[in-house]
Amino acid sequence: MFDPIRKKEVPDTPEEFVRQATVRFLIDEVKVPEHLISVEFGLSAIDPKTDDRVDILVHNFRDGSLLDKPWLLVECKAPGEYTWEALQVQLNKYLKILTPQYVMLALGDNVRYFKKEESSKRYSKIPSLPQYKK
Repeated sequence: MFDPIRKKEVPDTPEEFVRQATVRFLIDEVKVPEHLISVEFGLSAIDPKTDDRVDILVHNFRDGSLLDKPWLLVECKAPGEYTWEALQVQLNKYLKILTPQYVMLALGDNVRYFKKEESSKRYSKIPSLPQYKK
């Protein structure tokens, strides 16, 4: 399968299928410009002590935000391979390095969205992502 962000063929795995469906959703439905999307983003760009990678990051450069403050962090998993709890543990590890405005967790077709509350700095569940502001 072809990844339009990385501009190359990628293995046709169940997790990659979820990742590519999410990329299409972000471009087609949320209206995120392709050039702001990073797939398999290496967190070593922010913290050299880690070799972790996040599935999808939507940068927030237009608002003058730094690399560690993206608009959206997405973690994708194939159905049946992870639980929501395991996905949350992985997310919490990333949130020690990143402070995204929104978080999207995709476990197969099941998706959850969260928004950072400025007052408490905690993430609250929301029904959907807003359209990306151009």
